[in-house]
Amino acid sequence: MKPEFFSLFDVLIGFGWLIIIIVFLWVIRIRNIQKDHFKLFFPAMLFKLGFGLLFALTYTVILEEGGDTLAYWEGAVDLNNLFWDSPSAYFSEIMQIPSAETITINFNQRTGYPPSWIYAEPESFFISKIISFFTFFTFNSYIAITLICSTIAGLSAWKLYELVKDFEFCKPWILATAVLFVPTVAFWCSGISKDTFILAAFQVFVYIIFSFLLKKKTVSIGNVLLLIFTVFILYKIRDFMLIAIGAPFIFVLLIRIAKKLGNSPVLLWTTRTISAVILTLVILGYFQSVTDENTSNAYLEEVAIIQQDFKQNKLYTGYRYDLGITDYTPMGMIKAAPLSIITAFYRPFIWEANSAFLFVSGLESILLIVLTFGFFFRSGNPLKHFAFISTQEFLVFGIMFSLLLGFFVGYTSGLFNVLVRFKAPFMAMIIIFFAAKQPLKEKRIN
Repeated sequence: MKPEFFSLFDVLIGFGWLIIIIVFLWVIRIRNIQKDHFKLFFPAMLFKLGFGLLFALTYTVILEEGGDTLAYWEGAVDLNNLFWDSPSAYFSEIMQIPSAETITINFNQRTGYPPSWIYAEPESFFISKIISFFTFFTFNSYIAITLICSTIAGLSAWKLYELVKDFEFCKPWILATAVLFVPTVAFWCSGISKDTFILAAFQVFVYIIFSFLLKKKTVSIGNVLLLIFTVFILYKIRDFMLIAIGAPFIFVLLIRIAKKLGNSPVLLWTTRTISAVILTLVILGYFQSVTDENTSNAYLEEVAIIQQDFKQNKLYTGYRYDLGITDYTPMGMIKAAPLSIITAFYRPFIWEANSAFLFVSGLESILLIVLTFGFFFRSGNPLKHFAFISTQEFLVFGIMFSLLLGFFVGYTSGLFNVLVRFKAPFMAMIIIFFAAKQPLKEKRIN
């Protein structure tokens, strides 16, 4: 029996919302038609909408298994039913942490029961809670909610593009491609999924913070509230993202403070060194829980569980990889870091692709390998090139964020489909970083 989203009503609602969204986007385009970069706005948004629909169709028609995306939607529909059955129970469910007890208290045969494996994970059911707000004006349409998620993904990517479009250390087409037109990012992060909201929150966070730092934009109450909201989203869905974002950002701030203290190279490098030590201690402190010497670290146990779950759980389907990790101590994690980061950055290799989706990811990996090679050799003077990179706060943030998230992703994923999804937030950052070079006019001045 086919799910409800195949009904004529669902298709009509989805088509109606597609028209509404296109008109909305067209109005934005017309209002900014005088801005040259807005010629990419409509193509970029259609790119996201198209891949969002492709993601939905892939997991509901081609694979015929639905996966988590359908479970998120089903959970949201059940929450919608719960609202009409008991508004107080709905808001109680929205505010509380789900458990085996609460599902039987609040839900019943009339409302339906959320998928158990989604409800058992608070960070997963949080997605159902978010999109449950969309169900009230989409009549529970799976297609319409997918299109709304794609629009959110597209608008957040556009805000990030508006931040980076004026950077002179990259060619304009590279900046546009990295932020707006990476196929795997659009596929995995434009539909109903955790990754869509994680990427959108990350992009909005970076846009607001660096608009203030680099472009000196005024801090408004709206932006502050939006910033707090993005932090809340990341905390609720994947809290490690806050470490991956926060540590590089604090490092960039400390470098900026050092520059303002004076032009002394000694002072500058002393501040950088102290900053690096402090951030290292903070990260290690996050990894270390308050346990005695005879017990395992709680965070490391969690990482080990995640890694082993992806590795052994047969419910996770797809082509697997194995880094041969057996040591989950802090020293074991340090030893595994280089291989984990390389895996996150450059795999799957093209010969490891056993599906069309992984083949596209393999092609992107080839591009990254070429860019990495060029990064080290095209400048002719690596030391001067690194010296230039160190002056660009966005690039410093980008590579530190990519390394931290890359380690976590490569270390824990175990499946290439999971790897490709998890690394989506740093794809734009790493492409821009490896493609960056000192503008010719600055070289002449130097």
